[in-house]
Amino acid sequence: MQLTPEQLDALRAVPLGAMPNKLRIALALAKTKQVEVADATGIQRPNLSNLVTGDYKTLTVETARKLADFFGCQIEDLFPSREAVAS
Repeated sequence: MQLTPEQLDALRAVPLGAMPNKLRIALALAKTKQVEVADATGIQRPNLSNLVTGDYKTLTVETARKLADFFGCQIEDLFPSREAVAS
């Protein structure tokens, strides 16, 4: 479920703050559930849940790319670096 241009703008505008990443925001904007993303991307459900909560033990570039492709955005939109957010 790719985000619309307006949704992408909204995703990019949300400050990271205490969130570990913006996956939860992307899910809400797309009005989709983790199970739907997991099924569409082939990412195991527990792994996806861990990523949403900030546990990056299962995050690979391939997984990040699958999520970015699913939402129609860049990896950095979902997983911005703390340095980029702070500046």
